[in-house]
Amino acid sequence: MRWTRRTPREARRMPWKNGGGTTLELAVEPAGATLETGFAWRLSSAEVAVSGPFSAFPGIERTLLLIAGDGFRLDFGGHGTVTLDRSLEPVRFSGDWPAGAILLGGPCVDFNLMADPARCRTRLEVQRLENSRRLSLDAATVLVFAARGVVSVPALDLHLGQGHLLRVDGGAGDLALVPGYGGGTAVIVVRID
Repeated sequence: MRWTRRTPREARRMPWKNGGGTTLELAVEPAGATLETGFAWRLSSAEVAVSGPFSAFPGIERTLLLIAGDGFRLDFGGHGTVTLDRSLEPVRFSGDWPAGAILLGGPCVDFNLMADPARCRTRLEVQRLENSRRLSLDAATVLVFAARGVVSVPALDLHLGQGHLLRVDGGAGDLALVPGYGGGTAVIVVRID
């Protein structure tokens, strides 16, 4: 088993494909991949400061969650609209679809999983941690993003602060996740094969 932790400070800041803002790239496969070279999968977090179009990613599946703020309405043209105003509830859509965001209030922060379905399979779930929970390492890569609060991983002698990402490759069995004091701890778990 190999594992790494990445803090927001260590994430790569990149311009949006459409030039409308910047995103923090938390992890990408293959390592060092860019929007121009393509990727199998990519995790990022971005501040959506103004209403406007989303970048197009043909052939890519996208899953988006609201982390902070009032949220926004996504308009997918002929594919309908969806309101992303509830924290940590995923919305999945095709990167082929035209998408525009209309803010419901001030700036928001989102979490974005993008994956090429021809190269990998992804599963995303949100876990709200009131007590210690076992995390199954049942995929080639398991990613844990601390969306709210602090999470301890005793087997790795590791604490994940809010916004930190744990990546485990080639693991087997499981790991305990222990929420910090104060309640409200939540993680986004992504499994990739």
